[in-house]
Amino acid sequence: MAHRITYKPQGIILSSAVGELQVEVDGDFVDVTLTATGGIVILSERYYAHGGYVTLYDLGSLIEAEMNKSGQSCADFTLRVFTDTVSNKADSCVLHILYCDRFTVCTDIPTFLKENFLTTLSMRRVATGSTLSLFLYAEAGESLEYSVQHTFRKADSDAPYQHRYIMDSGKTADTSGVVQINVPLSSVIADAAGFAAARPGDITLLSFTVRCGQRSVTCFVDNSLTDLESFYFRNCFNVWDTATLPVVTTAKTDVERSLAIINGQSRFYNQSTAKTYEVEVGPLTSDEAEWIDQLFSSHDVFRIEPDPTNSYDPLLLAPILITDATCEIQDGDEKLNRVKFTWRYTDNRPIVRLSASPGIFTEPYNLVYS
Repeated sequence: MAHRITYKPQGIILSSAVGELQVEVDGDFVDVTLTATGGIVILSERYYAHGGYVTLYDLGSLIEAEMNKSGQSCADFTLRVFTDTVSNKADSCVLHILYCDRFTVCTDIPTFLKENFLTTLSMRRVATGSTLSLFLYAEAGESLEYSVQHTFRKADSDAPYQHRYIMDSGKTADTSGVVQINVPLSSVIADAAGFAAARPGDITLLSFTVRCGQRSVTCFVDNSLTDLESFYFRNCFNVWDTATLPVVTTAKTDVERSLAIINGQSRFYNQSTAKTYEVEVGPLTSDEAEWIDQLFSSHDVFRIEPDPTNSYDPLLLAPILITDATCEIQDGDEKLNRVKFTWRYTDNRPIVRLSASPGIFTEPYNLVYS
C-alpha cells in the first residue's frame, strides 16, 4: 500500500475553490511538497496521520501568494506526498489553477471561461484616446479571432452609424492559458473613418463591443474622462483592469515635525511630509458599484504619470496605495451609488511634476518667433 491523495481535481480550477485535500497515509507520517512552475517549492512539511489520514487545509492561500508574487493569473502546481525511506510510498497530482481571490458558487468553470473575459464588468466606460485591454482564458487550439462592432457619428450628421471589423482572423491559441487582447480606440476610429469616407477628426465614437467566441464586453466612450485619471489594478483574476470613472479629487499635505530650542533659537527637526488624495467617485451604475471593490482590495494599483522629457515613452505607471475606502452600495432606487477612497504614492516623498520642452525645435528661438 502507498500514500494516496483521495481526490485529485481535474481540469482548470479557481484558486479560491481548491479547498481541503485529504491524503490516505500508509504509516505514521507523510511528507508533503507543493511546487510551482520552475521548481519553486512553496510548501514542504511532514505531517503525522490521525486515523490513517492527513487533511491539508487552505492550500489556495499559498497558491495565491505565489501567483501574486509572480504576477501570474494561470499556473500549474504539483502536489506530492511521499515518505523518504520508502520510495514506492508516493502519490502526486497537478493542480491547474486560475487565480480568483473571491468566493463563488459557480460549479462549471469551463463554461464560465468560454462565455466571459476575465473581468466581472462587462459594460464599462472608457476615455477617449485610451486602449482597452481584455484578458481571456483559451484552450489549446481555440480560435482567438475577435470582432469590434462600433457606433459613431460624423461631424456633419447627427445620425449614428454602425460598422464591424474582425481582427486576428485564423489565429488560434498554441497552448491553454491566458491571452491578452488590446483594442486602441484610435484603431476603432480609423475603421469608422474608412467606412464613412471621413477624416478621423470628424468621427465621434459613441460605443463599441468586443466579441471573442461567446465572450463580449461593451464600452461607452465618455469624452469627459481621461486616461490620466484612471486607476490600473489587478482584479480578482490577477489580470490588469482599469477603473476610468468620474471623480472629484482633493489633495491634502500633512507636515509633521518636532521643535527644538538651541542657543535661544527655535529649529525644526525630524520633519516628514505626507501627501494623500481623497477621491469621491460617482454616480455609479449597479455593475460598476458591484465591481469597484476589486480596486480597493487589489495588491497592485498604478496611476499614469506624464513624463514630458521622454518623447518615446511619455506616460509612466506609478505605483500607489489605497489607504482607506468607504464602499457602501445600496440596492434601492432612492440614492445614487457613490464611493470614497484615499490613496497615496508608494514613494514616501510627495510627487512634484516637472515641466520640460518636448524638444521639437533644433535651434534656439524666442517666444514670439520674430
